[in-house]
Amino acid sequence: MIDPASGTQLELDMPAGMRTKAESTLLIERAADYLRAGPASSASLVASVCQLSAVPSVIADHLAVTLLREHSRFIRTADGGWRLGEPAPPAWRTHAPDEEPLLSSLSFAVVDVETTGGQSHLKDRITEIAIVTVRDGAVQEVYETLVNPERSIPPFVSRLTNITWDMVRDKAPFRGVCEDVLRALEGHVFVAHNAGFDWRFVSTEVARATGRQLTGRRLCTVRLARRVLPQLRRRSLDWIAMHYGVEIPEGQRHRAGGDAIATAHCLIRLLEDAQSHGCTKWSELECFLATGAPGRKRKKKRRGQLAMPHSVSKDTTA
Repeated sequence: MIDPASGTQLELDMPAGMRTKAESTLLIERAADYLRAGPASSASLVASVCQLSAVPSVIADHLAVTLLREHSRFIRTADGGWRLGEPAPPAWRTHAPDEEPLLSSLSFAVVDVETTGGQSHLKDRITEIAIVTVRDGAVQEVYETLVNPERSIPPFVSRLTNITWDMVRDKAPFRGVCEDVLRALEGHVFVAHNAGFDWRFVSTEVARATGRQLTGRRLCTVRLARRVLPQLRRRSLDWIAMHYGVEIPEGQRHRAGGDAIATAHCLIRLLEDAQSHGCTKWSELECFLATGAPGRKRKKKRRGQLAMPHSVSKDTTA
C-alpha cells in the first residue's frame, strides 16, 4: 500500500499510531532469506548468516536471540529453532468494513520542527520541536522544547526563526529529549504541514539516538488542504490559517510551538471538511488523498529559458 503523505510503500503491519521498531540490517535480511526455505536451528542459521563453518550450539543460540529478538517477523519454534512468521495485519484491517474505527476515534500528534537547515541525513539538526496532541476534535496537550543541535545555527536561520545559539547552547541535545518525544508521539497519527520535512528530521534523529526506526501512520496537512481547499491560491500555513480564522500570535510564526498549534487547529477543520467528501475512516481518507487534486496548469518555459539560481531568504517548508 502506498502512503499518500510520502509516496512510499507502507508495511503490511503499519500500526495505527507511532511506535519504534528495530532497524533492519544486512544480517537481518540474510536471516530472513535463509529462513524462507523453512525453519532452521540457531546453529545453522548463525553459521549461514555470519558465514561461519561451525558455531557451538550455546553460542549460536545466544547470538540468534540477540540478533532476532526485536524483530517480530522471526518466531522461535518449540524445539528452539527459528522460522519466519506472517506479519499480522493492522488491528483496523481485521475489522469488518463497517467496524473500521472512525477518523474521529483516532488521535493525532501534530509536529513542527525548526532546524539548522534542510539536510536531515547530513549536517543539519533540530533546534526546536513541538508536538500537539489532537483528540476528540480538540487540542489536548502541547509538548515543546528547544534542542541543542550540537552545531552552529546559520545567521539566516536565526533571522527566520529567532532561535540563536545562546538560546540552545545549554539545552539538551536530541538524544537527551528523545524519550519525551517518543512518549508524545506514541500511539498517535504523525501529522505535519509538509510532513515529509518534519518526518525526515524526527525519524533521523530518533534513529541516531536509539538505533530504532520510527514507524506509523502519517498525514500531511498540505496534501489534505490541496484536496479540500482547491480554491486557495496557496497552501502555506499562513493561507490555510487565514482561511479558517486561526490566529498565530505575533512572534510565534516559524517557531515550533506556534506553528504546531496553528497546524493542529487547521487539522481539526480540514478533517471536518474531509468528512463532507465522505472521509469518515482512515482507509477512505487514504483513497481521497491518493486520487490527487485539481490544480492550475503551470506555464511551460520556452526552450532555452533557464531558471537562474537565487539565495534562500524564506522558509519554503511551511
